[in-house]
Amino acid sequence: MASIEYVTCLNKMYQSQGFPEYRWSTYDSAPFKPLSKPLNQAKVALVSSGGIFKDGQEPFDGWAVNDYSLRTIPLDTPFDQLKLNHNYFDHRDAARDYNCVFPVQRLQELAAEGIIGQAAMMAVSLGMGRIYKRSGLFEQTIPAVVAELQNQEVDAALLVAA
Repeated sequence: MASIEYVTCLNKMYQSQGFPEYRWSTYDSAPFKPLSKPLNQAKVALVSSGGIFKDGQEPFDGWAVNDYSLRTIPLDTPFDQLKLNHNYFDHRDAARDYNCVFPVQRLQELAAEGIIGQAAMMAVSLGMGRIYKRSGLFEQTIPAVVAELQNQEVDAALLVAA
């Protein structure tokens, strides 16, 4: 894979602050399960790492390191009850329209147009930032997300990285 200059610059900056060199995760294979039904009959869930939470939920720690927590948010939550707390991406556009990182309205439109069968009732929101201990993702976050999606009996998930 070609080097991305932005990542090189970030790596140098963090190393100058005493952090170790970032080691990218690499995988030789990935599990794949074909969709068992047509998309227009499938229930699709939203999973976003945009740091979105709703009124009444604990905010994500914007400066967290190794935050493996998640929030579930009903899809019908009005946008004026949503908040964004994430310091590891430029969220000026997302602050104007949460659909940039949390496209629940677009997912609902796809369902209304019959492109997907239906949207899952709950979205999953993550506030990931600096993840140095990746084993926590495999031991905590991923099982929690999978359990939530299985609980909702979803067929597919729209993954949105912030």
